[in-house]
Amino acid sequence: MVENQIDDRHYSYENVNAMWAQGNPFALPVHGEPQCTLHFDPKSQVLRLQSPFSPPQPDLARLRNINFTQHTSGKLTTGSLSVAVDANLHGVYSLMATIVDQLQMAGETFAVAVEVALDKHRNVILNRAGMSTEKEIGLLGELLVLEKLVDICGTRSAIESWKGPQAGEHDFVFDDIHFEVKTTASEQRRHMMHGFTQLVPNGSTPLTLLSLQLTRSTPDAGRSLTSVVDDVRSAVSGYRVRLDQALTASGWSDADSDLYNSYWDLRSPVAAYSVDESFPAVTIARLKSSVPSWQTISDLSYRVDVTSLNTQALPMRYAAIVEPRKAV
Repeated sequence: MVENQIDDRHYSYENVNAMWAQGNPFALPVHGEPQCTLHFDPKSQVLRLQSPFSPPQPDLARLRNINFTQHTSGKLTTGSLSVAVDANLHGVYSLMATIVDQLQMAGETFAVAVEVALDKHRNVILNRAGMSTEKEIGLLGELLVLEKLVDICGTRSAIESWKGPQAGEHDFVFDDIHFEVKTTASEQRRHMMHGFTQLVPNGSTPLTLLSLQLTRSTPDAGRSLTSVVDDVRSAVSGYRVRLDQALTASGWSDADSDLYNSYWDLRSPVAAYSVDESFPAVTIARLKSSVPSWQTISDLSYRVDVTSLNTQALPMRYAAIVEPRKAV
C-alpha cells in the first residue's frame, strides 16, 4: 500500500484506490470531533459518511446520486450521507473529505457542511432539474384528459389514442375526432402553440382544442403531477408498460417524482374549441396566401388567447371531458 497522504487527516487517492480495488467493504475513521467514519462499498459502488447528527437535514431534494438518512438509538442520533460513486471515486471521496473538514475543523452543522462541500464540488453531484413548470402542467393536462378518456372509451382505446408523447401532430387521435390539449396556469385561457401543423385538422376529421386552466391548490383540495401519474397507472392496469413508455417520452422520470410537490386544481371547467376556418391559427396555407417567402420561416411559436372565443359542444360520446370536476 502506498503510504503518502493528501494531508495529515485524509488518506491519499492511491491508498483509497488500492483498498477499493480489492472489492471488499472497508471503513476509514477520520480523527477529530465529532466522530466521522467513511464507509466504502465497492460492490454497491457507494461511499457513505456516518457522523453524529442534529437537525436540520441537508437539502438534497434536487440532487441525483445522493441521499441522507438518520437513525436514533437512545440519546444518540446518527446521520448517514450516501453518494453513488458512478466512476468518480476521487471526486466523491474529495466531497466527503470536505464535509468531514467542515464538521470537525469549522464546527459547522451537518446541513451547512454538506452545503459548503456541494458548492465546492458541483461537478460531483448532478442537479435534478425535473421538468419546467410549463411542461409539468402540460403533462398534467394531458393525463387529466387521458383519465377521462379511460372512463369514456376504455383503457386500450384511450392509451392507443394518446399520440402527444410520440410527437404526433395532435395529442389524442380517434377515428371521429382529434384533440389538442393545452393547459395554462394563467387567469386567461392563453396557450402556447408550436409549429405550423399543430392546429391543422387531418383531412376531414375534426380537430378540437381542449383548454384547461389550473390554479395552485392544497393537498386536500388538489392533486400533484405525481399523484395523477399514480392514479392513471392504477386505472390502466394491464397497459402500464404502454403508459410508462409514453410518460418517459413526455419527460417523466420516477426518480424525480418528489420534485413535483405542487398541488393543482381546475380553475374552471375544461373548455372545447373547434379548430376550423374561424380559429386564429397560423398555418402554412395561411402563410402562403399572405407572407412573402413564407418558406424561410421556421421554429414558429405563438400564443393564442381563446378566452373570448365561442366554445364547442362536444359529440355526446366525449361530452364528459368538459364536465366540471371539483379537483384535478
